[in-house]
Amino acid sequence: MCGRSVHGRPPVCFCCRLTSRQLGLPLVPVVVTGEYRVGDSDHRRLRGYKDGPTPEVRARYRRELVSGLAAWMTAHGGELVDRTGPWSVVTTVPSTRRPGLAPAEVLVDGVPDLADRHLRLLGRGRDTLDHLRAARDGFAPLTGVDRAGLDGLPVLVFDDSVTTGARAQSAAAALRLAGARVVGILAVGRALARPSVACGG
Repeated sequence: MCGRSVHGRPPVCFCCRLTSRQLGLPLVPVVVTGEYRVGDSDHRRLRGYKDGPTPEVRARYRRELVSGLAAWMTAHGGELVDRTGPWSVVTTVPSTRRPGLAPAEVLVDGVPDLADRHLRLLGRGRDTLDHLRAARDGFAPLTGVDRAGLDGLPVLVFDDSVTTGARAQSAAAALRLAGARVVGILAVGRALARPSVACGG
């Protein structure tokens, strides 16, 4: 899913194989708008948006991320549909640690192409998630979400960044098990691991 071929094998890295095994499901495609390494400017922008020292700093980084995401959607929205298929609804990966709105939700709501179809569908589930721990019950449809309305609904899952993909794929799995047809995952950034640890999707 991460698209990185290792020694001529199919483009599925260790993290993707582990996540698929933990979920007991094939993974959905992951599309990222950019990649970063810890400490570079894109990483600082994502961290600053989430953990900046003041509301003003966080708002500045949010504006930069929203502007970049909107530009990417304008330039590549058609390619995204080609890779994932069309979707009716965009939903976000809930935060597993932060109260209130997930950082991804605030980004989606700033981009008209995504905000118009944004619905909150998921909340935290019963199981624990981590970078190398995916779980079918890590997320669950929110109370009040019409399960019948999810049946066959084409959904694009959005997250601000992916490292191993465990959380985003767990969100996709929760929706799929509830009857939705998850067409793919879109993330603003993907963390590039050190060369000795090739994980991504």
